[in-house]
Amino acid sequence: MTVYAPLVGMLWRTLESYGIDPRRVVDEHVYQPGEPYWHTRRIPWKAYEQMELKAAELVSDPVAGLRAGEMIHPSHLGALGHAWLASSNLLTAIQRAQRFSRMYHELIRIFITEENDVVKVAYHLRQPSALPDLVADAQLASLVSMCRLNFGKSLVPAYVRMCRSPPGDSKPWTTYFGVEVAFNQSENCVALRKSDALKPLTGYDPALTALHDDVVRHHISSLDRSNILNTAIAAIMRQLPSGEVSEKSIASELNLTTRTLNRKLRDQGVGFRMLLTSVRKEMVERYIRDPVYCITEISFLLGYNDTSAFSRAFRRWYGQSPTEFREGAS
Repeated sequence: MTVYAPLVGMLWRTLESYGIDPRRVVDEHVYQPGEPYWHTRRIPWKAYEQMELKAAELVSDPVAGLRAGEMIHPSHLGALGHAWLASSNLLTAIQRAQRFSRMYHELIRIFITEENDVVKVAYHLRQPSALPDLVADAQLASLVSMCRLNFGKSLVPAYVRMCRSPPGDSKPWTTYFGVEVAFNQSENCVALRKSDALKPLTGYDPALTALHDDVVRHHISSLDRSNILNTAIAAIMRQLPSGEVSEKSIASELNLTTRTLNRKLRDQGVGFRMLLTSVRKEMVERYIRDPVYCITEISFLLGYNDTSAFSRAFRRWYGQSPTEFREGAS
């Protein structure tokens, strides 16, 4: 299991905030700020945890997890962080983080639950941490920090619950989150009011979110070449603009025979045509609401040789033409 190397940047900034040289903790072969190639690197989770342990020993501060959460920057999450900033509202940003959590940490799972007037976001680490309290503080603090980057500093959660026992002085937690934290709970979670989670954000940019989502998907597909759905979807997205996507072309890119490709897809409960349609529908929902793209451009981006073929497919999916859909959405 691995962690996205740029995430070490959060640890780096945290150590600097305490006046500690990060090189005492982070080996130059693991991470160096400013190096352009780090955005493709990953490091073993155990190596990342060892850095956390060493940093915690040097800092020796009970609120170090909160400080770490405050230090997070979108670039530490790569394309996912930039897609977060361009999301239409906090709920879609959090759903994006849930969907692509493997991008930054393969052991983290995010759970989203809508309860009456709040959206609850809980996280679970699939393996026990050597520093459960510090990690929980950092995870929830970084979530709120990222939300405030989009929403504004005035964002206050509806509630915060943590598994950890109460600290000797809980005031720093209350100050950071803006609400009294409930400790000794059954889960680590932050709840946002729906009115805040669904508030339209000024940084919304559908073209940027589409671009960064594609980058994230390609990154994730490289993590697990045995996951045929991820690799096939990434290959389809790469080939669509060529207008020549077929079972044969995708199988060739994945170094499979068409028979093997179809068998592997069937094992996942999906056929090639179904998968191709699913990818096209996902992509058209990004493009159709963005006036930057004309209908002709969208048809070619989705691999159709002419606009009429795209329009017929769109009408099957949505019961109206692309132009009618766009006019109704404006």
